[in-house]
Amino acid sequence: MRTLPIRSLLVLPLVVGLYACAQWQAGNPASPSGASLAQDGAQAGNSTPLTAVVRFGRPDTGSPFPPVPQHDQSAHAKDSLTPSNVVIDAGGSVRFEVPPNVHQLAIYDKGKGPGAVNTSILTGGPTGCPPVPLINDPLMRLAFQTGPCFQPWSYTHEFSSAGKYLVICTFLPHFEVGMYGYVTVRGRNE
Repeated sequence: MRTLPIRSLLVLPLVVGLYACAQWQAGNPASPSGASLAQDGAQAGNSTPLTAVVRFGRPDTGSPFPPVPQHDQSAHAKDSLTPSNVVIDAGGSVRFEVPPNVHQLAIYDKGKGPGAVNTSILTGGPTGCPPVPLINDPLMRLAFQTGPCFQPWSYTHEFSSAGKYLVICTFLPHFEVGMYGYVTVRGRNE
């Protein structure tokens, strides 16, 4: 049986301890990981920010090819809002950043959930886009914003009153796989 030299036995606990400290510090950052996405000068824990940014789609995720019947559908990882829920103060705004794709957006008033969106009312895409089915449900809709397909674009919307607002990708296949989220607006006195 081979034994470790005394020097190794003394160094081993030191190495394990340093590794544990490094892992603990890596898992406990000094500021929240999403703080830069949704702060307008607000300090964590002090107040709700007035502005936020929501990214429409994640082009850096999922498979590089479209889903097929034998595929695991991981391409739909691209079809999400990041973050899926932002909180701002009343009177604030959210900038929606849309990467090159066919994503289009709609914002619905307080009280409308994804199950209440009428997906049978459809329209075609904007000029220059492929003929894609876009959800065109006008009931409780505050904004219906389209942009150029396959080019980045953005849209900023101001929210004046408190409540929880539904935001969706109006491209029907994306909405059907869960591409929606919320803007929660807090009253100034909450």
